[in-house]
Amino acid sequence: MLPGVGTKEDIKEAQNNGGSICRIATHCTEADVSIQHFGLARELGLETVGFLMMSHTISPEKLAQQARIMADAGCQCVYVVDSAGALVLEGVRDRVAALVAELGDDAQVGFHGHENLGLGVANSVEAVRAGAKQIDGSCRRFGAGAGNAPVEALIGVFDKIGVKTGIDFFDIADAAEEVVAPAMPAECLLDRNALIMGYSGVYSSFLKHAIRQSERYGVPAHQLLHRAGQRKLIGGQEDQLIDIALEIKREQESGTAAAT
Repeated sequence: MLPGVGTKEDIKEAQNNGGSICRIATHCTEADVSIQHFGLARELGLETVGFLMMSHTISPEKLAQQARIMADAGCQCVYVVDSAGALVLEGVRDRVAALVAELGDDAQVGFHGHENLGLGVANSVEAVRAGAKQIDGSCRRFGAGAGNAPVEALIGVFDKIGVKTGIDFFDIADAAEEVVAPAMPAECLLDRNALIMGYSGVYSSFLKHAIRQSERYGVPAHQLLHRAGQRKLIGGQEDQLIDIALEIKREQESGTAAAT
């Protein structure tokens, strides 16, 4: 849940309907807005997980400070969240290690990767080697942008390097192929748009919005995404893609649009 979008009453309702884990997400510099929500979730006996989104945008040291805020509020596992799929190997390792050093036994550390640069699995391995205890993935990469780290690939890789997950590789591969794939409206693609998001550090949820504005205004989606990255837009600012589209449209009409 997102504080300000979801409320404390929503946490209570989720528990009343069988929920047992409360995952609370904030921008990586705004952990303080989650304090009351973590407090209530712990009072209700829920397992608590914190998401520091767009973790690539601040240093490992500053990220660890934000993780401390969540842990002190009652969060039991704080995630380094690569919302844009922009982190590359050492960037994951350094951030996870910083959180592990800061939190010690007070909270676990997790990692949530995206495939926008094709590194979701490799980054997850780096996270585990740096001390992460929880790793996110989804069958067939189902998720925003180019998708999340494919859980079936994660399990196969973890098996090969001796990391025990309790999940059978062949069973999860069957589930991904025979259950999840037929239910997906479309495959998550590592195409130009996704690559631009990872390269430019754009929140993965911007993809569909960029495609929509591209069709509406007749400007390339990848150019919209690149400029969104240049402006350092974050989740919740997707409407600014309209301004960017109009800007590019004016440049096209005057013959000054820069190639991306």
